[in-house]
Amino acid sequence: MSAVCAALAADPVLARHYADFRGKTEAALDPALAALVREAVAAVHGMGAAPDESGLDAGPRAVLAYARRMPFEHTAIGDAEAAAVVAHLGEPGFVAFSVLAALADAECRAALVGLPELAGG
Repeated sequence: MSAVCAALAADPVLARHYADFRGKTEAALDPALAALVREAVAAVHGMGAAPDESGLDAGPRAVLAYARRMPFEHTAIGDAEAAAVVAHLGEPGFVAFSVLAALADAECRAALVGLPELAGG
């Protein structure tokens, strides 16, 4: 369970809505790629090892490079980087990926600050 889900546990309706939103976001992407994105974001936060990219082609590598920049360098991501991800995922996939990366970042930050404990969970 993510730190955000744990922090929302006191409000079952809100927790259910968050989990549903998160699930729909992940369902819009290939499950293996979604897992790699979460790993890449967690690694940026020092919460795990970076994913192994040795067997990946250029598309997934572009997605992971973009994901690694989301937490601390999102304002520096250029049009060419975004276009490479759109070329691989398509527009709807790019939107789902962007939401997934943002949620992964928020969940890492929530864990790092102990959000569940702060929320009394």
